[in-house]
Amino acid sequence: MPRSTWKGPYVAVNLLQEVVALARKHPDWWNKGRFLGQKAPEVINTYSRASVILPDFIACRFGVHNGKSFVGMEVQEAMVGHRLGEFAPSKATVVHKAKEVNTMKKKINPKTGKAA
Repeated sequence: MPRSTWKGPYVAVNLLQEVVALARKHPDWWNKGRFLGQKAPEVINTYSRASVILPDFIACRFGVHNGKSFVGMEVQEAMVGHRLGEFAPSKATVVHKAKEVNTMKKKINPKTGKAA
């Protein structure tokens, strides 16, 4: 069941505080640079995988914890409305070892005419 609309999107308070601090620390980037394609001056590390990405987060760089380390990501317009944890996979994909196929041809013994 989705979250009630009257509550609004969930965003961790400390995450909002860090984004506001980034905006105050680098006002030139916040007002112009991020819309011109410049990279964010800092990475905001967070453990809050459940926080919803807001439009104010566009062009910000986040390090989202996946249980072992922080996975870097840069927020783009298409990510708005999704959760931070969706872009930091917490489980590694298992790659099974391929079965070894016997590609060698059987040698035929010229004396007996049978495979050796």
